[in-house]
Amino acid sequence: MGATAIAAGLAGLGGIATGLAGMAMDTTEEADLLEFDLDGQRIKAWVWLSVFSEDDEVEVVAEQWGNTWQGYGIRRTSDKIVALHPHCSRGRYAHYRASLRWWMKIFLPFLGLSYLIMGIIAVVKNSMPLENLMFGCLIAGGVTAVIFGFIGIRISRKFMGFVRLAEGIFNGFGWKDVRNIDLPAITKKSKKSDDPGPLGVLYFRY
Repeated sequence: MGATAIAAGLAGLGGIATGLAGMAMDTTEEADLLEFDLDGQRIKAWVWLSVFSEDDEVEVVAEQWGNTWQGYGIRRTSDKIVALHPHCSRGRYAHYRASLRWWMKIFLPFLGLSYLIMGIIAVVKNSMPLENLMFGCLIAGGVTAVIFGFIGIRISRKFMGFVRLAEGIFNGFGWKDVRNIDLPAITKKSKKSDDPGPLGVLYFRY
């Protein structure tokens, strides 16, 4: 990749990337490895999906590892397309909100189905007073909320290494309020009908 406008620098990641390496090694999903020279510096970067071409003007957020630079974010200046290290697309507050939305999408339908089944059984058997049914629903809802909440928190916490790295990348680009940045949501709001499907999922616009 040749570039004529380059911003490459140590973004104050504080070794987060080094600590993240072990976590990244456990993933089995596909990603694109880019290797290129910028201003005489050798850069290697894993990104979810590369949509770049020769001679694109780009900004790169990278951390120096020995004689090379490890890139984590690449942004094309012409159309503001951003490719990032996998899972590094949200700041922490945006991550919390997204986790809550997913929890509600899974929990509420499951709870509603449970209530429906209990109600049908009570009506068919005609052996449960209304107050007992309501109490049973309340208990079942509470227990289910605790179980799904515990699972949701555990899953959400597993992504915090990526979230911290994402905030470091966002800071490296000079963006503001990095903890609230939600690139999938921001990109999808401006997405047009003729835009590629992966836009807003595997790469973004900001």
